[in-house]
Amino acid sequence: MNGMPDMAARDREGLSRIFRYYAEVETPRLDSPIYTDYSFGVSKDDQLLELCLQIDPGQPAPNILYASVQDLLMQNPTASREAEALSVFYPAVSGRPIPDGSAWEVFRAFCQAHADQLGPNLRSGRTQTCVVHRCAAILPALAMLTRIDANRGRVGLLEIGPSAGLNLRLDCYRYEYGNGVTWGEASARPKLICEMRGDLVPPMPGRLEVIARRGLDLNRINLENPAEIRWLRALIWPEHSERAQAMDEALARAKTVPIEIEEGDATYEIAAHIDRLPSDAARVLFATHVFYQISREGRRRIHDGIASASREQPVDLILMESSGEGDSQVWRFGFEAGEQTGRSVLARSDSHGRWIEWGAQ
Repeated sequence: MNGMPDMAARDREGLSRIFRYYAEVETPRLDSPIYTDYSFGVSKDDQLLELCLQIDPGQPAPNILYASVQDLLMQNPTASREAEALSVFYPAVSGRPIPDGSAWEVFRAFCQAHADQLGPNLRSGRTQTCVVHRCAAILPALAMLTRIDANRGRVGLLEIGPSAGLNLRLDCYRYEYGNGVTWGEASARPKLICEMRGDLVPPMPGRLEVIARRGLDLNRINLENPAEIRWLRALIWPEHSERAQAMDEALARAKTVPIEIEEGDATYEIAAHIDRLPSDAARVLFATHVFYQISREGRRRIHDGIASASREQPVDLILMESSGEGDSQVWRFGFEAGEQTGRSVLARSDSHGRWIEWGAQ
């Protein structure tokens, strides 16, 4: 399959193309044999495609289906014979390594047996992933911002679509890129390991003092709600045990580093939230794999809102979004005096932040 399909599928044929794209591009590059197997199977299964028609077209159907299944297993892995058979393929549920062999047939049987129970999450589920490893792609982007240096390292952060807000604490973590390139206290956790690719070394911040951590999200995650935390964990793919560990360690760190997340629509309210950032620090917005869920018109309104807010004080925007080729690009946009003043691709990265190629287009 060439290129990314229209992700807003509203029929079985469109959903089939999405699952096929995941099977051929997304899941292999992100090292999930289980979800690759599922995606091929679902793309050819009319019954499961029909089940997925309940998913909001604005959400990536594979992620919502797979998270809905894992969420049910986490609640009760012994609810049925089908649940017991499938749960062994989920270390977060079984506590054991993934066995050899295909999980497709037991996955299909589980979905058929539990279609009614899957329905609520299919209809309401959102990919509010909080992939902590993506901080490894955002950190060097901050090192490129001269406005942070001009403010002696002081920065106010505003994340668009922060989910649980774990990435707003990115300065509290440990980073190891290889070849002696590190950042953060050696004892800090989580420890985020990111492979360097290419010829250029990602820059690391010198002074970095985050004096404000704010987020704006349509659906704010409540870290005191076990069901919402379980959904965050269910969004982690079965093989990605390092992501699960990083999330657990970041959740523990969250108890000691306060942030402020407000519910709201960035497409209409972004300027007002930028104005709430401190005026005695660089103002930096960032988002990771959020803008693909926003319409073209919505993205234009965000752009115009940021430009408007920059009349009072310059603003930088860092975006990490899909390249459409199975990985991501890290972008920097500058705004000043009511206009966009800069735009550049800083790097290419694994979509989960496991490697970065600085300077790659």
